[in-house]
Amino acid sequence: MPPPTLALCLEYPLAMRGGVSVLVETLIAGLADEFRIVLVSPDDARDLAEHPVASLVARHLDWNPGEVSTATSRALVERLVAEGCDLAHFHLGGVFGWGIRFPGQSPFGFAAKAGIAVCSTVHLTVSLLDGFCGPQKPLWFKLALLPVAWLGKLGALRHARAEIAVSRFDEARLRRWYAPLAGRFRQIYHSRLSLGTESPTAARSTTILNVGHLAHRKGQHVLVDAFARIATRHPQWQLQLVGPHDDAASVERVRAMIERAGLRARVQLSGSRDDAIELMRTAGIYVQPSLEEALGRALQEALFEGCPAIGSDAGGIPELIADGDNGLLVPKGDAGALADALDRLITDAELRARLGARARPSIVERGMLADAMVARHRELYREILASR
Repeated sequence: MPPPTLALCLEYPLAMRGGVSVLVETLIAGLADEFRIVLVSPDDARDLAEHPVASLVARHLDWNPGEVSTATSRALVERLVAEGCDLAHFHLGGVFGWGIRFPGQSPFGFAAKAGIAVCSTVHLTVSLLDGFCGPQKPLWFKLALLPVAWLGKLGALRHARAEIAVSRFDEARLRRWYAPLAGRFRQIYHSRLSLGTESPTAARSTTILNVGHLAHRKGQHVLVDAFARIATRHPQWQLQLVGPHDDAASVERVRAMIERAGLRARVQLSGSRDDAIELMRTAGIYVQPSLEEALGRALQEALFEGCPAIGSDAGGIPELIADGDNGLLVPKGDAGALADALDRLITDAELRARLGARARPSIVERGMLADAMVARHRELYREILASR
């Protein structure tokens, strides 16, 4: 009997190797022995051919998220049917991905009617008023459009067997916002971490590290403000921000803050790098200053690499850090509190060592490993297929 065909559907290129892409890549590697994998994504064929999991993908179907409509969603499902797909798993960057903001526009309903089981993952929740129109729209416009978007979301959920949230915080939000279908939601921690890697033993530097695309919700401006407040007291320490510069306004804001503080020589904007994990293994302190965060994969990885860490109390970050046990927590957006936490860690080498020693075990204890993530998805897929 041939294996079931699973369509993994992304709004971002797999080759981009961003947060969602890396997790789907991990699923492909872990599930290809049990499922025939069809990838739906906006990948360029040449880029995809060079991807590490390209050989595990039976078929690639191109998808342009900028052109989602009733017609394109119906056409996509016709292609999924032609590929013999049994289950389609849609990955949403936000609550209203895949055209969900308008009733009947997303592929969910067309897939369900065609006999393809549907599930989805929401990789970030921000607010009930986020994601269905431009953030610059006035409040009255958002409130006027909310009922339409809310009904669109409920309509998509009715056709989905389950929707996964990546943190308990996000799961609780989704259950509250979409209470009529609260039973659809599940929570699975995402991870690409493996116990096959050894704990780092290298000496740690006097670098404060942050990894993530530079954007307002990631809070790098709060971190730069906090570092500026303690920089003169700790002249041997520097700050390194690693990640794409996709948000031009946020990049310009951070650059201006660095210039005003006279810290050009001590704050490095490194952009995208392929060695983020290696940097985590040697950094003296890792900081996740997010204002909004579903979970915080970079923080999860820094903890796994034994880096003493500070996180804001945004979103799912408190599910990664227990204050005083494996890291320090500060109120989100509070540069003063973050400066105090940095000062405390910099001046207390024993505290850094204690938090760093607890960091990796805490991630393992929480089950935040790739094998566990793949196993939870495999279990869910089997459950869904058995109930068809």
